[in-house]
Amino acid sequence: MRVNFLIVAALALTLTGGCGESEPTSATPAVPPPALDELPAPWNAADLGNGASLFIKCKSCHTLVAGEANRVGPNLHGVFDREPASAPKFKYSTALETFAADRWTPELIDEWLAKPKEFLPGNAMFFDGLAKEEDRRDLIAWLLIETRK
Repeated sequence: MRVNFLIVAALALTLTGGCGESEPTSATPAVPPPALDELPAPWNAADLGNGASLFIKCKSCHTLVAGEANRVGPNLHGVFDREPASAPKFKYSTALETFAADRWTPELIDEWLAKPKEFLPGNAMFFDGLAKEEDRRDLIAWLLIETRK
């Protein structure tokens, strides 16, 4: 597989903690966006249309495009290539700043998206989570592709 996913962080979507600032971020992913069939299982079986629809719940707080400003949550462009609480110019909660993970991974974001407040008590994300495993799979697969564009 040509794509090496450094996946250890959500949605951030998911990966929020505090309030954003209006200055743009500048992360550029090191790896080009993969195709769905290049993703590891179970994400390679995702419904990308459902993932895009689910992101509608996230887009009032998060952006995905390189260089766009943070919102209430951090810009998620390149999220799978970075450490938690490392989006430029974003003020994270203490819970995220002290979160012991090297990188955001699809597996870690899956846990986060299931129940953010239980996964990391003290984070400031205003999202109750996605109960359905297939919805989290679809959203994460979509993010694996879209956050690398």
